[in-house]
Amino acid sequence: MSGRPGRVEARVDRMLRLLGERGLEARAFPTVGPLSATALAGEAVAGGASIVVSYGGDGTANEVAQAVAGSDVGLAVWPGGTANVIAGELSMPSRTAELAQVIAAGKTRRIALGRAQAAEQSIDRYFIMMAGIGIDAEVSRTTSPLLKRMGGKLAFGVSAVWHLLAWPFAPFSLSVEGEHLETAFALVANGRGYGASICLAPDAKLEEPSFEVFAMPVQARRLAYLRAFVACRREDACRRKGRLIEARRLEASSAGEVWVQVDGEVAGRLPMSFEIVPDALSVVVP
Repeated sequence: MSGRPGRVEARVDRMLRLLGERGLEARAFPTVGPLSATALAGEAVAGGASIVVSYGGDGTANEVAQAVAGSDVGLAVWPGGTANVIAGELSMPSRTAELAQVIAAGKTRRIALGRAQAAEQSIDRYFIMMAGIGIDAEVSRTTSPLLKRMGGKLAFGVSAVWHLLAWPFAPFSLSVEGEHLETAFALVANGRGYGASICLAPDAKLEEPSFEVFAMPVQARRLAYLRAFVACRREDACRRKGRLIEARRLEASSAGEVWVQVDGEVAGRLPMSFEIVPDALSVVVP
C-alpha cells in the first residue's frame, strides 16, 4: 500500500476489519520505496496468498503485477493514488465497503499483459494498461514527486500542457506489423483507458492477445500536438489524429533520447521492444 500515512492507515484498518467480518484473513504491508511493492507481493505469493490487494495508484498496481503475473493469485486494484486508470478500466469501486465486498466475492478474470524489454538497460517489465513513448513519458520523468503529491492530476495536466507547447519533440521509428513509421508519440495500449478523458485506443481490450497501437505523426507546429490531444477527448477523433494498428509485437528506436513510461511510471529509454503476453494475470473484478 502507498499514499499519505494517516489517511491510508485509517482506510486500510477499516478494510481489514471488513474483510475479517467476511471470513477473510488479511494483513497490510506499507511500501517503503520504488519496487518495494513487487518484493512485498512476491512474499505474499510465496506465502500462499490467494489475492493481493494493491492500494495506491497505477504505479503501485504495476509493481504488484510484476510479482503476481504468471500465477493464479488474483490482483485486486484499490484506487488510492494520483492516477487510477487501471482501477477505472476494471470498474473497481473506490469506496472501502464496496471494494471489500468485491474482494470477498473473489470473482476474477484473466487478462493479457504487455511486456517492455531493453537488454542494454536490463529492462524487462510487464505493464497492465499501456506503454507511452515520447511526450507522456517525458512528463512523468520531469514532474517532481513533491509536485505530484501536492498537485495530483493538476500537476500532470500543467506539466503536459507546458511540454506540448515548449518541449522539442524528438521523432523516433516504430517497426510494427511489417511497417516502419516515423512518429512523434506512440501509445502501446493493452487497455482502453488513458487518463484525462482522452481516448487513444478505442478498441483495446485487456483480455485480447494483442495491442492497439496509436502512432501520432510528426507535426510541423508544436501547437498541433496540443490540439491533437485535446481533440482525442472525443473517441472518433483519435482515428483522424494518428494511425491505429493492431499488433502483438513492435520495436521502437531513436537517434536522440526518447523516454518510455509503463502504467504512468518511467521505464527507460529507446530502443525498446514490446510484446503481448496472453492469459498472464488474474484480476479481481466486480
